Amino acid sequence: MKRTALLLLALLLLAACAPRVWYKSGATSIQRDRDLAACRYEAQARFAEAVPPLGAFRVYVDVPFGTPYELERRVEEAADDAVRDAYRDYENALVRAYVNDCMEAKGYALVEER
Repeated sequence: MKRTALLLLALLLLAACAPRVWYKSGATSIQRDRDLAACRYEAQARFAEAVPPLGAFRVYVDVPFGTPYELERRVEEAADDAVRDAYRDYENALVRAYVNDCMEAKGYALVEER
């Protein structure tokens, strides 16, 4: 019983990891790659128009008086890293959503690679 459950779990995990590609009946791989590149370019341009650059965001950390300089720098760097990570996550989510909408508008569907 345990062996069967482990086998089913392994198969489920493998199926979830299957690569997915954009597919459109009659489209060549060159045409698909060109359309995908155009959608990605447009998505990056829209993101740049809608969201200020990362350098526009400032992080101010209120560190108690008397905190050692090294610790203060580490706290400031950690805050900067957190903002940078959040910015990149937001950018990736927006770009991915736009690319998906763009490719679907061109008639593509995201399917598991065969």
